[in-house]
Amino acid sequence: MSSTMTPARVGTSSSSSSSSSLKSLQLDAIHRMLSLNDDSLTSSTKNQPSSPTASSAYTAAPAGTSHNAWKILIYDKPCRSIISPLLSVSQLRSRGVTLHLLINSDREPIPDVPAVYFVEPTRANLSIIAEDCAKRLYSCVHINFVTKLDRSLMEEFGKLIIQSNSLDMVASLHDQYLDFISLERNLFSLSNKKDSYAIMNGSGVTDNVMEKYLDDIAYGLLSVVGTMGSVPVIRCPKGGAPEMVARKLNRLIAEHPTTSKVSHNRPLLVLLDRNMDLITPIAHSSTYQALIDDLLSHNANRVEFKVESLNDHGRKRTQDKKIDLDADVDPFYNRHKFVPFPEAIESNGVELQEVTSRENAIRSKTAGGGGGNESENGIGGNSVVLHDDNNNAASDLANAVDSLPKLLEQKKLLEIHTSILQAVMNEVAARDVPQFFELESALASGQYKSDFHKAKNEVLDLVMDTTKGNVEDKLRLVIVFCLATTAPGSDVTEVATAMADALENQGSTMNDGSSSAGSAAK
Repeated sequence: MSSTMTPARVGTSSSSSSSSSLKSLQLDAIHRMLSLNDDSLTSSTKNQPSSPTASSAYTAAPAGTSHNAWKILIYDKPCRSIISPLLSVSQLRSRGVTLHLLINSDREPIPDVPAVYFVEPTRANLSIIAEDCAKRLYSCVHINFVTKLDRSLMEEFGKLIIQSNSLDMVASLHDQYLDFISLERNLFSLSNKKDSYAIMNGSGVTDNVMEKYLDDIAYGLLSVVGTMGSVPVIRCPKGGAPEMVARKLNRLIAEHPTTSKVSHNRPLLVLLDRNMDLITPIAHSSTYQALIDDLLSHNANRVEFKVESLNDHGRKRTQDKKIDLDADVDPFYNRHKFVPFPEAIESNGVELQEVTSRENAIRSKTAGGGGGNESENGIGGNSVVLHDDNNNAASDLANAVDSLPKLLEQKKLLEIHTSILQAVMNEVAARDVPQFFELESALASGQYKSDFHKAKNEVLDLVMDTTKGNVEDKLRLVIVFCLATTAPGSDVTEVATAMADALENQGSTMNDGSSSAGSAAK
């Protein structure tokens, strides 16, 4: 099949919901699941105005009480990736979760606590759950499948439970339809759909594998539709994978009428083929968020990088940093994730300086006793004025002190971004990323449309320069050159060969990457 639909990172229409975001709706469903699917425990706060923050959809009773009992959460890796961007460890604990464990890990019996399972409906997971029930590891189990459980698997699971005489262990079983990852307020990625482009365009993929993959995409989108609670208007180009997924999704919506409802304000779902624009995901970028994703380890909103510092003896030491970025609760990241990287650096410096100045001003006020005015002429009518001035000064001081914690939190966030910006800058400088970005942008925008010879020479100069970029940077440049121009095959071969020779002369051990460059170019 030549056509491909890549499902990753799809934004929802702003008209899909006037009051709730997709992220908050998914979070509501997770809260309900952790409340053992008892709506009476969450209905009192269900109609509160939604917020992009991860903890505002429901107000839980104190953990350990009858309305928020202690429990164990057991999930598989795909479902862990769904929960991780939504709830921190402390937020899970506030929902009564004492332990959260992978389903295939070694687990000790805790017979007086219920277990909440949140897993994919696979034969392997069902077998483990049935074994847990047979061993009576927990007081009871509440089973939640991230998507639909096939009837054949349900029957197999039922037989296992009956054979082990553990039917009384199963307190509830639900298909949650939550098979997507909410990264931001209205940005999601389909769960467990990595390498989709390679799978759907690679050689040797059977029709059965392709059909199963398209079914998984359709069920993932059904989860989005069901969570939003409204039937979308589906649009796609004719032919290929997008139309196949659209038809599958339309049939699933008709077969599951309870997952959504038709309203006058219907969201728009557009399914496109990734082959319509291959340059964008391959070319280098210049914005803050894109560079974080490109140059650092970035997955499910968590960024990881190394920081060098000096120890007490003046020796360099390297520390690993892991930071969770959330544009919905981080004002600086929300404002600057799409701005050019130099602007983000400048804004971070300016805002950090302003916050530091305000902090110093507050601390100087508190150290100086509030700066109250003193006068030896405080007699008669003037004493009233002095009394009012002292009251105003005390009020200003109290307000300043009250604002200090929020100011320090803002400063902490800015300092976190300072370290991230520095880590990105180190990679940008080491690999000369701006040169690749500028040349790729010129190629993509058609600046070399009438002069392929000049385009080829520019690309040759950069890929042959052993001091600039790494294997991946140069491979991406060659691919952009192939996609953005109609250069003859001889030019493409010359560029790919030159890059391979340069890498070999540089002493690169990435011969496979060089070979891939030639293959991709051809």
